[in-house]
Amino acid sequence: MDAIDILGVGVHKVTLEEAVRLVIGYTDDKKTNLVVTANPEIIMLSREDRQFKDILAQAALVTADGVGLVIAGKILGRPLPQRVTGIDLVTRLFEEGGGRGLRFYFLGAAPGVAETAARNLTEKYPGLEVAGVQHGFFQESGPVLEQITQARPHILLVALGMGKQERWVWEHREALGVPVAIGVGGSFDVFAGKVRRAPIWMQRLGLEWLYRLLKEPWRYKRMLVLPKFLWRVWVNKNHI
Repeated sequence: MDAIDILGVGVHKVTLEEAVRLVIGYTDDKKTNLVVTANPEIIMLSREDRQFKDILAQAALVTADGVGLVIAGKILGRPLPQRVTGIDLVTRLFEEGGGRGLRFYFLGAAPGVAETAARNLTEKYPGLEVAGVQHGFFQESGPVLEQITQARPHILLVALGMGKQERWVWEHREALGVPVAIGVGGSFDVFAGKVRRAPIWMQRLGLEWLYRLLKEPWRYKRMLVLPKFLWRVWVNKNHI
């Protein structure tokens, strides 16, 4: 599978539909396949944390979630086919899951959010099976791992926040016994109706970051990562 190197992280050149096919294929595996939907914050974090960078290097699939990665691909002369966001990827998996007998487990977010998300989604997608839910405010991983292994999902969706969710999956990959684990950030809040996603036209123009900034101006510090990231990509390309 072709990938481009963006500041030391391999980002796979896949479309949304190609990513969906790959993930469905992973559900037959015995090992846990980590899927990372990467944005500039994840790439920049990997530059500061060698262990996290190693986790990304061993992920089965790394997609370009943020528009910044698409721009980076163009700067590097190796354009990515499209953004493959975490929320779009799992939505397509929900659409496919019912007909394929796939079971999902929702882990993360505030108490009650995963339950509401699961209820909304099973109403929207006939045949969708959510094998279990667990909020992200747990103190010990042992009981959570036991619940997941008993539920035997094909796909584990983990909403523990950027970086933490990927580390948690990787640390417990042997105990999980789940074929696929995907970090989904704040997606449960959207599925639960607590947060609205940007209008379609803004999504298509890659302006979801602007919509979120307008709705949540306190996020501006996180948004400052994007120009720093693009500057670093340009500097590395030109060996400055």
